[in-house]
Amino acid sequence: MSGAFRSLQMRSVGALRRNVLRTSSLGGIRTKKTTTVLVTSNKTTPEDIVNECQKIRESIQALNDRYKGPLEKSSQKNTVLPFVFLLGNHSSGKSSFVNYVCDRKVQTAGVAPTDDMFTIIVPGPADVDRDGPSLIGDPDMGFSGLRAYGPALIHHTKLKVRSNIRMQNFMLVDSPGMIDSPMVRDQYGASRHAAMDRGYDFEGVCRWFSERADVILLFFDPDKPGTTGETLSILTNSLVGTDHKLHIVLNKADQFRKIHDFARAYGSLCWNLSKVIQRKDLPRVYTMCLPKGYRDGTIENTLLSSGDAAKGGNTGNDSPLQGALVDLEETLGEVVREVFNAPKRRVDNEITRLTDSISLLQMHMKIVDDLVKQYRQSTWNVRLALAAALTGSSGAIGTSVYLMLPMEATAAIAATTLGSTGLLWFFQNKRLLEQAKQLAGDDAMVASYKRLYAKKANDKDEFMTALWSRVHDHLIVGLTAEDLKSMDKVKTVDVKELERVQEYDIPNLRRKAAPAFAKSLNDPNDEAAATIAALTKGSDASR
Repeated sequence: MSGAFRSLQMRSVGALRRNVLRTSSLGGIRTKKTTTVLVTSNKTTPEDIVNECQKIRESIQALNDRYKGPLEKSSQKNTVLPFVFLLGNHSSGKSSFVNYVCDRKVQTAGVAPTDDMFTIIVPGPADVDRDGPSLIGDPDMGFSGLRAYGPALIHHTKLKVRSNIRMQNFMLVDSPGMIDSPMVRDQYGASRHAAMDRGYDFEGVCRWFSERADVILLFFDPDKPGTTGETLSILTNSLVGTDHKLHIVLNKADQFRKIHDFARAYGSLCWNLSKVIQRKDLPRVYTMCLPKGYRDGTIENTLLSSGDAAKGGNTGNDSPLQGALVDLEETLGEVVREVFNAPKRRVDNEITRLTDSISLLQMHMKIVDDLVKQYRQSTWNVRLALAAALTGSSGAIGTSVYLMLPMEATAAIAATTLGSTGLLWFFQNKRLLEQAKQLAGDDAMVASYKRLYAKKANDKDEFMTALWSRVHDHLIVGLTAEDLKSMDKVKTVDVKELERVQEYDIPNLRRKAAPAFAKSLNDPNDEAAATIAALTKGSDASR
């Protein structure tokens, strides 16, 4: 495995850092300035970077399987195209937005819930529909991991291939509208009685999609501004750690007839969000609406020129907020641009997802190694106790023979000592089993984490706390006493392989994906350099 990592590391050296000494004269004083210039290989394409991420994930899968890690085997497969994941209450405008982006009717829109399916919309040469078993069973589409959520989900998933749609290099995933159905949760946060709600773990499925999505849109509408229990539980349990690609949208804002109605709905949404987003500054809420003329069919869908659509489509005096509609539809243009940027975000999201996987596996291996070491230490203590008992038994029998005690006495001594050793072996094995069960329990895992990460815990490292929450959830379910008894200690070479990926390969991938922004100070086109030169000339002239 180390050879594969080493060769991958050699291929990853596509970005070099050069320290270039530049000499400038400022106020008559000659100084040396060091500029960091980022030189990126021109031959590296986004597809190459994604493929390198894929190879690294495949190489760490063996470590994950060996140590019962938290990474799903199916999670290593990329979806065939980048995709945008749409979530929201029913009648929040998700389907209408899908039709707007596609520039043709793909989904059925309505006030009441119109669809209970997860719908994957893909560009193609002809209109084709495929059911859930065909989609999830296709090894090339990248949705095979959904099979773990059961047949109810599989039969509530479908694929729509559509021709003549504006999007050509990414997919849309439309989800069922969320309703007010609070779930009962156990002490570890796992949802229960999911079958009473939808027949499958809706939160888990949303988490699966959100982890792999390149852009996430969470829709709210004026009638239900964040008040449904399912919406808030999705924010709390399924969208954790996706802030960098999550966009919250208050849709249909043109339905307000009075300004205080808008203020009340917006305030209600922010109030509900503040209960689940535990920080002072809330994320931006995109307040938007589709062009009225587009909904009426009187103007053409201009997509990214939504401001023009607003000017042409929302004319008339039927709303006191008429003047604000242009701004709302310009915000629509911003949201649409985020959607069409999904392919560009795929590279960064893949590297981020790889980094997250490495961090999860590292912490998991460290905790497991500590628990295995504790169990092995108990095993050695038992072996030493048995060895001492056997030695004592042999000594007692030998002494009786040496003293030429009667045969009956020697036999009684042998039976007593061997019987005592047997009982000791029985009780020690029972103690070992209890020890394994205890180490596979919650208290031992938490104690191990606090001991290994004491400094970071005292420093209130939020990243480690969030990481531990995810690792802990997996350990509680995935690690058993039998696993501890049969598992080997974590090898040093495996730890070093992960450290090498995190310290070398991932930074190199980041450098490859980074935009070229560094310029030489001597570049005449550099505005800052030109300003410095002008100031220098002025200083010299004054002298």
